[in-house]
Amino acid sequence: MKKTILTCLITLFTLSLMAQKTEFPRMYAHRGCWTMNPEKEFVVPENSIAAVAMAKRMGYEGIECDVHYTKDKVMVILHDATLNRTMRNAKDYSPIEKNIKLADLTFEELRKNYVLASADPALRTPLPTLKELLTECKKQGIVPMLHSDLAESYQMAQEMFGNNWICFTGKEDEIMNVRKDSDCMVLLAINEGTADENIERLKRIGGHCGVSTMNYGLLTKDFCQALTQKGYEVQASIFPVSKEMTGQSNGITYQLTDYSFMPVKGMKPSHTVNLKKRAELPSETIGCGAFVLELKVQGKANLIIDQKHTYPIESDGKETLFIGHRFFNRAMPDIRLEGGKAKKMEVKIWDL
Repeated sequence: MKKTILTCLITLFTLSLMAQKTEFPRMYAHRGCWTMNPEKEFVVPENSIAAVAMAKRMGYEGIECDVHYTKDKVMVILHDATLNRTMRNAKDYSPIEKNIKLADLTFEELRKNYVLASADPALRTPLPTLKELLTECKKQGIVPMLHSDLAESYQMAQEMFGNNWICFTGKEDEIMNVRKDSDCMVLLAINEGTADENIERLKRIGGHCGVSTMNYGLLTKDFCQALTQKGYEVQASIFPVSKEMTGQSNGITYQLTDYSFMPVKGMKPSHTVNLKKRAELPSETIGCGAFVLELKVQGKANLIIDQKHTYPIESDGKETLFIGHRFFNRAMPDIRLEGGKAKKMEVKIWDL
């Protein structure tokens, strides 16, 4: 009886969250909100304390992070199995030439000999522990999404955040263990399956849960609608940039992203530009900025941003499309539409 009442309460809570949703998915920064300079060097390193603070500044609801053990079972935040891509030798900031595996290092060796790579010397810090990162999340009001298979990491998140954290894994047995002690939101990583098949998997998990996938072909309108109508969440996980708009249009509720931006309530744009009238975009350098393009196009067209990202569009001109990007230490990106008839092209710009 108690379990039935709890299930009903969770369902009502989930439906109330759905009713409060805006037209934008909830935005989570992949490995935190990291930045790079034009030379493709990290400035704000991924999976760092600074990346949590930047996520707060940019208005993200939360951050995803990767949790692994050192040789002596200290939980630290690192995506790769090796240090080479994201770290440098602490002594002289030189590249790490031979492969150094995290699992082969004690925590003391890791802290003493290596720092995160950054073009900013002040951000060349040691790799953070999970506790240090979660402490910063709590300080910044950021929700942590733990991409982890370590039961100990789940326990720490539950102790520090109650149920206000997200468990993100493809391992159902790990999820079921989490459910014994936590009513946190759970995202099951999937690559295939029909909507009905995945709904059955989510029923077994119970509570506030959903799916996450990197397979952008899976998240059709019918798939997203089938899950969201049952009260489940649907996350698009680091889609190619041009596919992110499709996921948003098809009804995703969460977006895990390296580049996208969507404003949260209370964030006021610093500029609004009507591109149909060929108004000039701001040309000054913005240290930390973002834009959202509201677009209505009739016919077939390509939206091109910086001659780098191309969004193929085919529309009857009735649907409003939203495309948002974050950018750092540069002028506003160039936006062009080729083909089609633009019925609306309005850009809102945030100088953050």
